[in-house]
Amino acid sequence: MLKVDVSVSSMFYGINYKNWRNLDPQQLSNLTVSAYNLLDTEEKKKNFIKHFLALKKLYTIASPHPETIKIKDDIRFFEMIKKMIIKYSITISKEIARELEYEINQLISKSISAQEPVDVFSLLNKEKPDISILSEEFLSQIKEIKQKNYAIELLAKLLNDEIKVKMIKNPYRYKSLYERLKELIEKYNAKILEAYEIIEKLVEIAREIREKLQEGKRLDLTEEELAFYDFLLSKGISENCQEVKEIAKLIVEKLGGYVKIADWNKKETMKAKIRKALKDVLRERLEKYNYDYISEIVNELLELAESIYT
Repeated sequence: MLKVDVSVSSMFYGINYKNWRNLDPQQLSNLTVSAYNLLDTEEKKKNFIKHFLALKKLYTIASPHPETIKIKDDIRFFEMIKKMIIKYSITISKEIARELEYEINQLISKSISAQEPVDVFSLLNKEKPDISILSEEFLSQIKEIKQKNYAIELLAKLLNDEIKVKMIKNPYRYKSLYERLKELIEKYNAKILEAYEIIEKLVEIAREIREKLQEGKRLDLTEEELAFYDFLLSKGISENCQEVKEIAKLIVEKLGGYVKIADWNKKETMKAKIRKALKDVLRERLEKYNYDYISEIVNELLELAESIYT
């Protein structure tokens, strides 16, 4: 067990974490981020997880042997690093994350009180921001974090989560940003770009997300109306943006009565009524298109409506 502890400890060579219990929150935040920053590749994260789980298993089996008391604080510190990997890392695979959570649920000992890692926002020395807005102040402070690998993975994780949520309702507005982010993450993993270049490009994506959100407000469209607006634009149904806005608003208005009904998307009779209502809107406003084309658009609109309202 002690050999495995030494093996895990060696991954944080140069980091003095033995007295972490005596640190204040700001110092502990700096310490855990510095330790995390040393695990700067997916392979290092996998290796840490593998050895940490082995160590934790041995610790659980050996408790309450006196030797386990010597490394109890080590286990708690490594647990904080593990939680940071799960929370912030965008390189670790979903399979590993699921396996890790399963193992931890199986192995966690009642003798170990899992220590929560200090929240990143204490490192930034500020109250938690509204990260969905990704303000310039927040982005500036992210750029100032000295541990660049950590800064990259933190910001990439925030952007990834933000875009995924937005794509559920409006894939047409955010899909290109999601693809750019994925490409950038791949370049980060392959070490093609320098850390400062990655951070700058992540900040650009954050600003574009904010701009896309603000555009909807400038257009005076709700989130739902904006999703239909973007869909209709992607289909090229009209070059007149005002006309597209009006159609989007009309669609939301027509759907209003239906979407309030529980499980409307599972009832074929209700979906048939919605499909007819959508057809009526498009036929009235898009007279130049034939029946088959409108039917095709209506089917896609119905799918979009299901993703928006369910």
